[in-house]
Amino acid sequence: MTNKKVKLDLESDTIVDKIHRHADFSDKLINLVPARIYLSDDDKEMKWFQGLRKEEKVNSKRETIENLKKAKRYRLDPEKSVLTTLDLQKQKLEKEKEKFGIKPMFLGFQEDDTFEKMRERRLQKNKRNRDSGLNVVEEVVKDLTYGYVKIGDDDEEYGKNRKKERVSKATELEMAMKLEALKKDPKKGDFVAKKHSWKAAISRAAGIKIRDDPKRLKQRIRKEKNRREKNAEKWKERVEVQQKVRVEKQQKRSENISDSNIFEYVSLFHYTLN
Repeated sequence: MTNKKVKLDLESDTIVDKIHRHADFSDKLINLVPARIYLSDDDKEMKWFQGLRKEEKVNSKRETIENLKKAKRYRLDPEKSVLTTLDLQKQKLEKEKEKFGIKPMFLGFQEDDTFEKMRERRLQKNKRNRDSGLNVVEEVVKDLTYGYVKIGDDDEEYGKNRKKERVSKATELEMAMKLEALKKDPKKGDFVAKKHSWKAAISRAAGIKIRDDPKRLKQRIRKEKNRREKNAEKWKERVEVQQKVRVEKQQKRSENISDSNIFEYVSLFHYTLN
């Protein structure tokens, strides 16, 4: 019995020591925070410190209830200005900032900013930047209108009541060769080159790929031809392998059938002898 009491006393002592250590640790953490951050200099708020007498606690609770009732009547009165709890907290925070001289860490960031407001401002800024770039393009390209591009005296329509036609690489190479030949013309070469460069720049700005280099087109055609040849070889090998596997399976099946027939014949022969 005495041993059990000693064990219980030791366990209770260790628990009490742990509680004291945790309490000391919490107190030290609280002491690291400046008192002005979580304590107010207002005398009315000083009443909520620990160590108040029972009568003082009752009076403070009664005063709090009365203040809540007054605030409710004031809030429901249409003739008086309505201040929400958030407004009161903002006013209090502004007073504390003026008192302690607290300055914002980031310029351009207001206290009442939210994520949505910041996101909206960023989107508007990006839109203004895009609009400024579009204005520059519109000043440079005045003849560019929706649906068609007008260059000089010729009108070339893009996407106006016509479907997008896919041109083969051979046709692209033929057109590129003709264009190179026209550029080398001593009379009209400069005019053709300027006109084509202008059209190509507008098409690239609209997101259209321009393939007018004969050398690159030849390389692409050669690569595509090699790729097709490799794919044809792979397909041929695959067909041959499948055919070989099919023949082997058929041969194995016929061998198994013949073996089973021989076994049945031998068993029948032994049966007749017996």
